[in-house]
Amino acid sequence: MDELMKAFKLLTSNGIGFLRLCAECSPYDLADDGIEISLAKNCTRLASTLFSPCDSPRVQREAIALAEQRELSVNHLLMINKHAKKLKARGAAWKLRAELIAREGSLEEVEAYAKTRVTEEGGNKPKQRGVRVGRVIDGLRTISITDTQRRITDLEKTLDAAVENDNDRPRSEALLEPFWDLVEGGGTGLIKPEYRTVIAIGLEDFAKVSCGRGDEVIVALSDGTTMTGAEFINAALEGSLGDKLYVGLFHPTAGPVNLYEARFASEKLRSLAMAENLVCPWPDCNVPADRCQVHHIDAHKHGGHTKPSNLTMLCKYHNGVNDDDGLATPGRKRRKRPKRGKPSRGRMRRHGGKVRLHTPGGKLVGNTHHVSSMGAMDLV
Repeated sequence: MDELMKAFKLLTSNGIGFLRLCAECSPYDLADDGIEISLAKNCTRLASTLFSPCDSPRVQREAIALAEQRELSVNHLLMINKHAKKLKARGAAWKLRAELIAREGSLEEVEAYAKTRVTEEGGNKPKQRGVRVGRVIDGLRTISITDTQRRITDLEKTLDAAVENDNDRPRSEALLEPFWDLVEGGGTGLIKPEYRTVIAIGLEDFAKVSCGRGDEVIVALSDGTTMTGAEFINAALEGSLGDKLYVGLFHPTAGPVNLYEARFASEKLRSLAMAENLVCPWPDCNVPADRCQVHHIDAHKHGGHTKPSNLTMLCKYHNGVNDDDGLATPGRKRRKRPKRGKPSRGRMRRHGGKVRLHTPGGKLVGNTHHVSSMGAMDLV
């Protein structure tokens, strides 16, 4: 047991020491000792990068010494190298490695900073539009299409419209036959979407759009995409926005209050919730609000009211794993969880007007999806 703990500590708190050992091995030697081959290859490649001659030897020596002093883990060093190697200018990669090694914070915080720095240094290559076909694996092949968000989203909506209501099948499987029907000519072409999808726009940006400065404005939609203010105006002129215009009222701390429109909206509560959270607000989720379910933040079975401030949108999966019972909420005692069963994943709470995940450890965490930060509560 002592030897196991020493090995674990070496891996988690002395990444440089472990990588020095990796520099003397092939990845297959490491795999023979029980390390996954993909991880072994990553570690040996990183060891070669860290300890081989480079264009910035002094920066290299000082950065390695600091990483060892700070007892950074292998995972931390792998993350740093993943971002630093994107910089191709002479000396730029090692300069960024040194900067990130010295950066205080958790692995996630340093990674967020690293992404920003790589973007600033021009290291992120924009995705290229096109179609890619993968190799055969177990008799199956994969096709990948990269194009504008609007064309892909229109395709997705067309496939969704043809899916039979079968909640037991995975979404990817359900979309397959409608996709081939469309490709092979069995469909009727792409659906021209009417944006019953909710669009969130602030008053200041709306003023810019109204004054003909729409190209300066980016608005977010509840289908997980964005459009410029100019595209927003064009959609309105083409009639794509439908015959109803909605105005949502949001309080800076209480959240959504009401929705007004030219005619009574039977789904106004859902529309308000969608305008506030354009994608599922659970951290790291990217399911757009169009495909989410309305969720009671304070569970209906415990007396939670069906009112705007107590509603949000959650995808089917996170609506299912949200812990309605396990965490205390204001005015209600914590309910004891059964001894057996799945551990708590946390639950959604409204804090400071915004919907956040309240983790079992007591942290409040928001979704970092780019569209998540463009909802109505971020515009007030």
